[in-house]
Amino acid sequence: MKLMKRHKINQKEVYLRYKNYKATTENIIFHQHDGRWLRTNVVREYFKVVCKRSGVPVFSPHALRHTHAVHLLEAGANIKYVSERLGHASVKVTADTYLHITKKIEDDALTLYEQYIEI
Repeated sequence: MKLMKRHKINQKEVYLRYKNYKATTENIIFHQHDGRWLRTNVVREYFKVVCKRSGVPVFSPHALRHTHAVHLLEAGANIKYVSERLGHASVKVTADTYLHITKKIEDDALTLYEQYIEI
């Protein structure tokens, strides 16, 4: 989080210093100098470089999105919230894609139910 905050400050400094850099109206973390999204191939290739440099397995940036979604669901986030956050067309898309992934979600749901009926 500290690095992300520093990045946002640096972004604002760049916008002020260079006239050809435009702030994006969307909440995009990394973007082209004119405010548009970075091209997918640029992100993918740079991500590979960073993974190798860091000594971690090389995954796609999409794997981070997938992991984030699963972590949210395992943490108990509402599936409607997760669906909206991911920009899915429906909750069904999210459920079909992510809910079968993890045994933890199933176990947690059963535990919640057991606690509920014991009351």
